[in-house]
Formats: sequence, structure tokens, C-alpha cells
Amino acid sequence: MKENSFLVFREGFVPKEKIPILPEEIAHLRSLRLDKIPCEIEIRDGLGKSYFYSYEPGNKSISFLSETILNFNLQALSLVIALPKGNRLDFFLQKATELGIQKIYFCIFRHSIRKEFNLDRAKKIVREAASQSKQAILPILEIVDAKNWMEENKNRICILHPGTERIYKPGDFSRLIPVIGPEGGFHSEEEEWMTREKIPKFSFPGGILRTETAGIAAASLIAFAERKV
Repeated sequence: MKENSFLVFREGFVPKEKIPILPEEIAHLRSLRLDKIPCEIEIRDGLGKSYFYSYEPGNKSISFLSETILNFNLQALSLVIALPKGNRLDFFLQKATELGIQKIYFCIFRHSIRKEFNLDRAKKIVREAASQSKQAILPILEIVDAKNWMEENKNRICILHPGTERIYKPGDFSRLIPVIGPEGGFHSEEEEWMTREKIPKFSFPGGILRTETAGIAAASLIAFAERKV
């Protein structure tokens, strides 16, 4: 990106020669003090394509310049987590997006306190975090029933569990999707199912973590393992 430019996401974007500039994009230009000079706006569709447009001060539309396909990890980085309480969800969404997590499944467990969230608000948080951290794609957010989802995916998950003595070591996930339960802990039936199905369990050193803290720790480990940093 050029010095006088900024990045935004528009989900499902279809390019045209001229398109209106959105009010929030004008506000973003003003915050960066770019509204009074010619600049370049990069629009990403959230699926791996990027489109460049030119902005001229005072114009209500922007003009197409070029497009490109972005490089990103084809092995989707996924995470399963119980819904964190209150504004902890916002914090988790920001950090998981910045770390490059591509799929977030919010699981409803037997002991889950929070069982729903505002999807539009969550997507707005994700878009802003993706723009700030210059992600190639937007993470997919989905809310699922824990019992059904884990049964369907039992061969590709592991459990982050504070009650196990097996401390996580780099490489232990080995492309498994980590599952983080609610702060109230797993229900006895969920525990029995994990034991019966021999689902691998790991814990983090340092004590019992809050849901969103465990989620961010897991997201970091997945991201760095896949990038082989």
C-alpha cells in the first residue's frame, strides 16, 4: 500500500469502475487526515481479493485502479470456544482476528452462561481488527451446539482443559482444532464423552485461564505454528 492510502473491508464486494465512498470511509479518511488530499483506498472482499481505488478530495465516488489476489494460509486456522462474558467477547474477537484466525466456532456447552451474541456487532469488530492488522480474509463466525459439533468433528479436535496434567508443548496441536470450554467448566456428560472418545487434552502452565485468555493463547500458538516462526 502507498503512504497516502488506507484499507477497508466490504464483505461480498463487487468491483465497478466508479463506486460511492461510504460515510464511515469518509470518517476514516478524516481521522487519518487524508480527506483533503488525493489518496488510494484498498477494498478487500474478505475472501482473498483486493481492489484499489483512487480518491479525489470532494468527490463522493472513487475510481477503480487495479485488483489483486492476496496470499493467505490455505489451511484454515480454526478455533472453538465458549462465548466469553460481556465485553470480553469484543476483546477476544479483536485479538483472534489480528492473529489471523480464519474460523471461530462459538460453542454452546451445558454450563455456558452466555448463549447468543450480536452477529452484526461482532462482524463490525472483526472488520475493524482485520483492517488495522491488514488481514487477507475475514474470519468466519459461527455459533454451534457443542455436543453435535464435537461429535461430528471428534477426529480433528483437542480439548484445552485445566484439569489435565499434560502441559501443551509446541507442535502438540498438530493441525487439531483446540476447543475451549466455559468458565463454569465442562459438564460431567461432556467429560465422559471426551474420555470415552479418547479426545486428547492439554493444559497451559500458569493456572486456570479465563475463556478469552485461553482463546488468545491458543490462537497465538496456532498462528505461529502454521507460519513456522
